[in-house]
Amino acid sequence: MLQELAARTGATAWAIASMLFFISVWIFVAVRVFRSRPEEMDALARLPLEGDGEAPAELPAGAAPRA
Repeated sequence: MLQELAARTGATAWAIASMLFFISVWIFVAVRVFRSRPEEMDALARLPLEGDGEAPAELPAGAAPRA
């Protein structure tokens, strides 16, 4: 039933495009996580949540608090 609907409306191309977009974003995030330094990830993990206090005074080189 869904295959017939997709074939009639031309949604097949949109389905393939959305899957490719999802996979590319997932791969980008995975590569960024695996290439990051443990010190940077530790510094980001220690940042306070909004309204929970101030950011730590020392961050590793290249690590910036995100607003």
